[in-house]
Amino acid sequence: MQRDYDTAAMWLRRAAEAGDGDAETTLGILHLHGHGVDRDLAAAEQLFRQAAERGYAPAHFQLGHFYSEDRGEGANPVEAARCYRAAAEAGHLPSQLILARNHLTGVWGPSDEAEAAAWFYRAAEAGHAGAQFQLATMYCIAQGVLKDLGLAVAWFRRAAEQDERFAQYNLAVMLHKGDGVEADPEEALKWYQKAAEQGVPQAQIALGDFYAAGRVVTIDHDEARRWFEKAASQGHEGAEPRLAALARLQEQQPAPAIQPPRAGTGS
Repeated sequence: MQRDYDTAAMWLRRAAEAGDGDAETTLGILHLHGHGVDRDLAAAEQLFRQAAERGYAPAHFQLGHFYSEDRGEGANPVEAARCYRAAAEAGHLPSQLILARNHLTGVWGPSDEAEAAAWFYRAAEAGHAGAQFQLATMYCIAQGVLKDLGLAVAWFRRAAEQDERFAQYNLAVMLHKGDGVEADPEEALKWYQKAAEQGVPQAQIALGDFYAAGRVVTIDHDEARRWFEKAASQGHEGAEPRLAALARLQEQQPAPAIQPPRAGTGS
């Protein structure tokens, strides 16, 4: 369906004139890209600022984007950071993630891992699986927070329950080894299976190992081979040696004895 930007801009302009922050922000985006209105960066900035002054967090977010880019007079990272922070403090999840990642990587200056962890925590509490995974990793390696494997397990679990595949794998590893939690190979197997089904090659290797060794499950070399082959197709260097070992093992197994035919009973 073709978008009718002209009509949208007309209604948005009316709502913006009535002081609607969402309309002001959306109309600003149209001016930014020239959809249904003239491309006008000054008008876009003004509309974003009007909505931001009303406390509309997405407008602060748009201003953050606006000042992050060089639009002919250079980017303004200080103002961008201020705008993102205003949105983040109002609970705007995408802004919280931008603050967390930029503080972690030092986009706005020296890296600040503690500040990054604080914003990942806010986003994680809001339910963002990627933030939960990142926070768990930070607890594992004491990055911006004190090392706490128990909290790492808890956050990996919350992300894993949202189908974050690498969280599923890391949770499985910690359950398998008993890091930060009592070892539970049966639950570890469950999470390895979920991560493997989502294409994590390390999980596919681990799952194949379970079936090859008969750990928690009945030995099943065919199932082990299936998972090793999946990992091999993704280039995992541990897959080919395992496949070769399985082949040697099967070559060494004696062939089943051939039973002589049973004598008929006659008629």
